[in-house]
Amino acid sequence: MRALVLVLVLVLLLLSFNSYATFHHEGKVTLHFVTGEQRTDKFVLALTREAGSYIFQVGNQSARLSSPPQKYALSVVLQQDREVWISDFAKQPLQAFTLEIAEHKIELKRDPQATSARGGFVLQYGNEEYFFGRGPAQINFNLKQSGIADIEIRGMFKPRR
Repeated sequence: MRALVLVLVLVLLLLSFNSYATFHHEGKVTLHFVTGEQRTDKFVLALTREAGSYIFQVGNQSARLSSPPQKYALSVVLQQDREVWISDFAKQPLQAFTLEIAEHKIELKRDPQATSARGGFVLQYGNEEYFFGRGPAQINFNLKQSGIADIEIRGMFKPRR
């Protein structure tokens, strides 16, 4: 009887592990609005397995999915070379932002010395700088079972050195 109870407890523990987050990254995002206001918020990127499906959380939004996502794409839109819109972050235009999550830091700011950059906006990720191309930019978080595999910058280009 004790062996049966022990086996049952082990099976329940193993099943309950599936309900925990496959990954959970908690970072922060600092937003600089065109109004001059600045705000720092918690930023979560998480995947939880629950009842045969997955709960994918980005910031304060979440969605139930039938399979784990392969990537999360953050859209960055430069409007009239003056302001940036990131609807996943805010419902108003930005002048700059800094996102720190897991071991990654992405920063968008205006650099008056970057005269060839549209609007003077420069995105920095790692040791690389990027300028806006013609259309919207995307910051792609490629995902794996344990979290962020890597980050790719799309729709932007690296300036000549």
